[in-house]
Amino acid sequence: MKKILFILLVGVLVLAGCMQKDEEDTSSSDSEDTASEKIVIEDGFGEQEFDEAPQKVVAIEWSIVEELLAVGVQPVGVTDIEGFNKWVTIDEKLDDSVTEVGLRTEPNIEEIAKLEPDVIIGMKGYQGELKEELEKIAPVVMYENTTDEAIDDLYADMLKTFKLTAKLVGKEQEAEEHITNLEEKMTAAAENIEAADLPTKDFVFTQAYTVNEAPTFRLFTENSTVSHVLEGLGLTNKIQDQEPQSSGFIEANVEGVSNYDESLFIHTVQEDDPLFDNLSGNSAWNGLNFVEEDTMYDVGAGVWTFGSVLSMETLIEHVEEALVN
Repeated sequence: MKKILFILLVGVLVLAGCMQKDEEDTSSSDSEDTASEKIVIEDGFGEQEFDEAPQKVVAIEWSIVEELLAVGVQPVGVTDIEGFNKWVTIDEKLDDSVTEVGLRTEPNIEEIAKLEPDVIIGMKGYQGELKEELEKIAPVVMYENTTDEAIDDLYADMLKTFKLTAKLVGKEQEAEEHITNLEEKMTAAAENIEAADLPTKDFVFTQAYTVNEAPTFRLFTENSTVSHVLEGLGLTNKIQDQEPQSSGFIEANVEGVSNYDESLFIHTVQEDDPLFDNLSGNSAWNGLNFVEEDTMYDVGAGVWTFGSVLSMETLIEHVEEALVN
């Protein structure tokens, strides 16, 4: 009888030990799960950690505004809403409830503070000096797009920051869907452009504007996001003699443009800009090959050449329409 009681006692102790181990394992697993839920973002200043996805976001750079809209997040504050609406042509719109918080180059710190945001997102390159002051309000994420790696391929860097923003706000799947959609749009448009039988596949893309009645042409270099997209449409950038530019473009006058005139001249100019009226009597301009051969293609105003996936979708649609129709 004593032997049986001893065996039962040992069994109870073993069972109790197993239950305690299971509880410890479960507790450890719960702790690991909690840790894994943290969101870690690598920005231009290092690693940023968040316990959960921020709900109230202030975006002080337009490309980030666009990234948020692409994944279905309305920021609570945005810099220069009027300028954004003028220059950025995308389907998704800012709600009327979004507060304007100054300019991109000079955000309104007081207005941002009133919004009590969970995070403020900007670009280190020209907004980095604001970080210390902004951090008094909320955590700050600032992307770095001026590294050699970023400049070599601004399209790849655009996708990188888009994915980081989506990760931060808990919308990674939505971002991947948009990237897939962008690539599919490129493929479909490339087929239509190929069938259009254009006189050449070489192109120059310019965002042009007037300064003191003189024309200024931003000519987009091979490392730019714009160039990557147009090359994805089966075209070839005529500008082959330039190093990668941090901005993705060089500035030129009519004489500078003449170096690349045997090409498709694809342009975006604001509707209220008199650039082409001013050029109508310019003999040097009228003697350019793309003017004489009428291979100039207007993609309309409002194509934001420094935007994210939504602006690039707009660019594809407008380029395809201009070249095919």
